[in-house]
Amino acid sequence: FLFRRRPNAYNTLSLAAIVLLLIRPTQLFEVDWQLSFTAVLGILLFTGRIENLLHSATVSWLVMDPPKDGSFIVRAVKYFSGQLIRAFCVGLAAWLGSAGVLLFHFGTITPMASVWTVLVSPLVSAILTLGLLKILLSFLLPSLSDILGVIVTSLADWLIRIAKLFADIDVSDILIGHVSAAPVILYYFLLLFAAFVYFRPAFLKRAMSTVMISLLVCTLGIGQLQRKNRDSLVLTCLDVGHGQAILARLPGRANVLFDAGSMYKSDIGRRIVTPFLDFAGASQIDAIMISHNDVDHINGIPEIVEHCKVKSVYAGDPFFMDAKTDPCGTAEFLGEWLHEKRLEIKNVNNIDIKTAANIKVLWPTEQVWRDAALSENDKSVVSLIEFAGRRILLCSDIERFAQKELLRLNPNLKADVVVAPHHGLVKTLDLDFLEKLGADILICSCDRNQYERMLQSAASQPASRREKTPKTFYTAAHGAIAITIEKDGTVRVTTFVGAADTQNQQK
Repeated sequence: FLFRRRPNAYNTLSLAAIVLLLIRPTQLFEVDWQLSFTAVLGILLFTGRIENLLHSATVSWLVMDPPKDGSFIVRAVKYFSGQLIRAFCVGLAAWLGSAGVLLFHFGTITPMASVWTVLVSPLVSAILTLGLLKILLSFLLPSLSDILGVIVTSLADWLIRIAKLFADIDVSDILIGHVSAAPVILYYFLLLFAAFVYFRPAFLKRAMSTVMISLLVCTLGIGQLQRKNRDSLVLTCLDVGHGQAILARLPGRANVLFDAGSMYKSDIGRRIVTPFLDFAGASQIDAIMISHNDVDHINGIPEIVEHCKVKSVYAGDPFFMDAKTDPCGTAEFLGEWLHEKRLEIKNVNNIDIKTAANIKVLWPTEQVWRDAALSENDKSVVSLIEFAGRRILLCSDIERFAQKELLRLNPNLKADVVVAPHHGLVKTLDLDFLEKLGADILICSCDRNQYERMLQSAASQPASRREKTPKTFYTAAHGAIAITIEKDGTVRVTTFVGAADTQNQQK
C-alpha cells in the first residue's frame, strides 16, 4: 500500500516463514508449523482453480458473488450455495496442502476433511464473529460480554461434539501407517507440478500427472497390504517406563497386545501405545491379553479401546477372582468399563486367533493359582509364542517361586527370546531360570532407575555368570525394542533410539 505495489500472497507467506524461523529455527521440524504453512500454501495455490473448475462444471449455476438476476429465493439459494461451495474449495485446497504432512507424521489420510469443513463452517464463523464481538464489548458492556461468552462457549461445545461425531465415521480417517519421505516428496512435487508447470499440448501434463498419481497410490496401497498381510512375526516391547506394553503383529493380519500400563508415566495408552499403533498401521487389535491385576499393566487399556477397534480382551482366572473379592479394585473397575463398551473379558485359556503363530498359556495352572500364599505377581499369566521354529516367552511379573514352578512343570522349556520377569528386577529374578531357558535375547521393560541398578548388579556378577547372560536390551536405554522373526527362522532385533538403532541378525 505504501509503495503502491500489488501484493503477492506467496511473498507474504514466505516472509512470515522467514520471520518465524529467525525467531525459532527449530519450528521447521514441528508438525503444527508444517501443517499451518502447507495448509495456507494449498489455499493460495488451489482455491481459485477448484472454484473455477466447479463453476464450469455447474454451468455457472453456482456463483460465488451475490447474483443480481432472478427472484429473491433463487438469488438467495444461489448465493448460499455458492458460499458453501467456496467453503468446500477452501477446505479441499487446505487439505491438499497439508495431506502430505499428515501422512508423514500420523500415517493417516483424511479424505472427508473438506466435506466436514463445509458442515462446520457456519458454526466456526459464528464462534469467531461472536468471540471478537465479546472481546470488544468487554471494555464497554461487561455484562453483555459475559452473556456472549456463555453463547460462544456453548457453540464451541457443539463444535467439539460434531468433530468427535465426524471422527467416529470410518471413512473420516484412513490409516496407512508409517511411510518414508519418498512418497511424501513425490506428492508435493505433484502438487507443485500441477500448479506451476505448463505444457503444450495440455494432454502431456495430464498424462504425467496421472502417472505420478498412479505411482503414489500404488506405493501407499502396496505398503498397506504388506502391513496387513504379513509373513513374519514382529513383537515390539514399548518403552513405558516401569510397566509393560507389548504389541505382537502375528503372521497374517492378527494383532495381539500383551498388557498396556505404566506405574509413573501418565496416559501411556494415548501418548505411547496408540501413536505406535498408528505408526504400525494397526487399526484393529484382535486380542488384548491382561497378565494380572496391577495398574502398571492395565491402566492404559481404556485409552486404547477408545482409540481403535478391539475384538476381544482376555485375562487369567486370578484376575476374575480379584474382581469378585475386591469390588472397588482395578480389576472390577476395568471389567465394568469394558462392559459399558460392549467388551467382556474372556478366559485366557480360551484364546482363539487364526494365525500361523501359536500362542500358549503356560502359567498359572489351576492347581497353583488358588494357593492363598501365592503373591499377586506369581499369579501373572506367562505366554509362549511359537513361529518358524522360534520361541518367545513373555514372563510378565512372575517371581522366583513361579519361575521355579514353571520349569518344574515344563522341564524341557526353551526360548530364543525372553521378556524378563518382573521388569528384570534382580531381587525377584532367579538367574538359573534364564540360564535353563537358553535364551539368546533378553528384553527388560523398565524405567531408568531400574536399568541403572540392573547394570550395577550385572557388573558385580562373576565372569563365568556374565558369559552365560543372553544379549540384553532395556527399554530405558534402547527405547522400543522390536523382535522380527522371518518365516525362515531368522531373528532380527531393532531398537528405536535415533543414532542408537541396532540390528542383530541371528540364524
